[in-house]
Amino acid sequence: MIYTHLINKELILMNGEFSSQKELFNEISDVLLDKNFVRRSFKKALFQREQEFPTGLETERLNIAIPHTDAIHVKEPFLYVIKLQKALPFIQMGTTNEWIDVDSIFVLGIKDPANQIGFLSLIMNKLQEETFTHEFNSLSSKEEMVTFLNHTFRSVHK
Repeated sequence: MIYTHLINKELILMNGEFSSQKELFNEISDVLLDKNFVRRSFKKALFQREQEFPTGLETERLNIAIPHTDAIHVKEPFLYVIKLQKALPFIQMGTTNEWIDVDSIFVLGIKDPANQIGFLSLIMNKLQEETFTHEFNSLSSKEEMVTFLNHTFRSVHK
């Protein structure tokens, strides 16, 4: 499946600076609600889901979090990409108390649960590829990020 329809320049933040995960989630939720991508229930669901199923992912070259909610909270599908200026602590996926410092965030907003699983799997596979993580880490502008993501997710087939 091709996922380029999820990429929107307005949902890319380079050098984001947040003092906490709470501040980050509030900002993400407010921006998405303001741009009509999510329902009002999204913010609460985002916090709740992260508490129940942590999304921090430590890889060899990049520590990332992939927060998301159930599809019912999403109006329009999206991928919100944030590269942080300063790492934020997230609990490691699959644990309840192992904290890692995360450099980047991919917030997923998928309306079809079947596509959510596929896209999550795709992202996790890409994070294992040295070429993907090296190029991702080198990007410094929204324009570069849009081009990179469009190229990356256009060339993928289910």
